[in-house]
Amino acid sequence: MFGLERPLARGLLAAALLAACSSGSSTTTEAAPSANGSPDPPPLGSFIAPSPTQPPQPKSPQPNPLGLPPRKIKLDPGRRVFTFSEPMLANARIGSTLVLYAATAVGFDGDDLVIEGQSGGPSYKVHPGYVIPVPDNVKPRLNDVVLTEWNGVMKHAIVRRYVKDRIAVRYTDMEARAPEGLLKGVRWVKQVDGLQPGNYAAHRQEGEYRHVLLVSPFEAGGVKRWFCLGFGGAALIADEADLQPIPIKWKGKPGAVVWAEWAGTMRRAVVQSESEPGIFTVKFERAGKPEVVGYGLIMDPL
Repeated sequence: MFGLERPLARGLLAAALLAACSSGSSTTTEAAPSANGSPDPPPLGSFIAPSPTQPPQPKSPQPNPLGLPPRKIKLDPGRRVFTFSEPMLANARIGSTLVLYAATAVGFDGDDLVIEGQSGGPSYKVHPGYVIPVPDNVKPRLNDVVLTEWNGVMKHAIVRRYVKDRIAVRYTDMEARAPEGLLKGVRWVKQVDGLQPGNYAAHRQEGEYRHVLLVSPFEAGGVKRWFCLGFGGAALIADEADLQPIPIKWKGKPGAVVWAEWAGTMRRAVVQSESEPGIFTVKFERAGKPEVVGYGLIMDPL
């Protein structure tokens, strides 16, 4: 008699499992008590893994992720520009890191520029407010302060000399140990003083002045404003009234009291020497060893 009860119990359990599977109505994994007080086995459906969810779709390219006002610029196809890569634009927001790269504009889509993709990638659209145009046929002179390239990234530099078919520059926004650049086949923006795209400025904010890179101006609600990059390339919007241009060439002597950039802030310092044209050694107040700064990172105190 005991030997017959075990096959019968197995048969009843299998029938219960098949019935639960065919009904498809039970989704709980908690066992329910039977009439005699012992729990019934959980339904078969509780052992089946749920269907995988749809994978997240990649973000659509955003030519104007910060919502800058409309802007028009005149630019012929094939012109070089400094702008941001498509992945950076896709994730851009106020405070996110942005880096200006050298690129080629291949045309327009409405008011947006169509930018040639990097490394053979697909082209993408960019709002004109995220672009610094680079003029054609500019041949810089000795000691000109320029915007140019370093490994494809926009940089500030001083023209030092001509070396056959190359132009030697000293980068002013890199470490003092950075080697002199010998450039060929790049294009140039000759800087002029004032609030201009590509220039540096001191931004009055929360009782101090912070060092920013100007990208593009616009007007919103009757207020003149600028799209800028702050410390570490952080995107920000600044009122023009709170911006003080930093001279593209600072002129002074050792012993002069200046403001110099340190960790994104303009701080009081004393000039110790000008080791080479446009490159200064300064000693900050209440700081340790002297630091080296170049044009665009030094100004008279406000």
